[in-house]
Amino acid sequence: MSALAPCLQALAEHLGAMRATLATEGEALQRGDADALPDCVGRKEAQAKALVAAWGDLTNQLGLTEASSRAAVEQAIARADPGLGATWAGIVGLVDEIGRLNRLNGQLIQEQLRRTQTALEILQTAAGQAALYGSDGRSIELFGPNRSIDEA
Repeated sequence: MSALAPCLQALAEHLGAMRATLATEGEALQRGDADALPDCVGRKEAQAKALVAAWGDLTNQLGLTEASSRAAVEQAIARADPGLGATWAGIVGLVDEIGRLNRLNGQLIQEQLRRTQTALEILQTAAGQAALYGSDGRSIELFGPNRSIDEA
């Protein structure tokens, strides 16, 4: 077994965990479940750190820098152990899927921000207008019928 195999396996496991977290985050965003998001963010941060470490282990094992490109890593793996090409292809697939989920979640967040901003603008506009409810909680007619002085 190549010394690269455990590095690639660890990277694949961390990427799989990140993919699962992004999928969970996307589901929460689609449901509008803001309470689920802090847990997702915490898991993403921990997984990102683990991914950085796993990538560092792999590039170190290959004698490359952490800033090496995907193509450079692929070439180094092919030279070191051609039998790991399928494993690397699976990792590339995970990376692509994570990128797609991340973009989708970003779009969902942008849409939620847009709806929130619209709601805030509506509420701020309404707050600047005359009160719609009296101190007793009942609605008041802003443009009610004219009353005579005797009714006042």
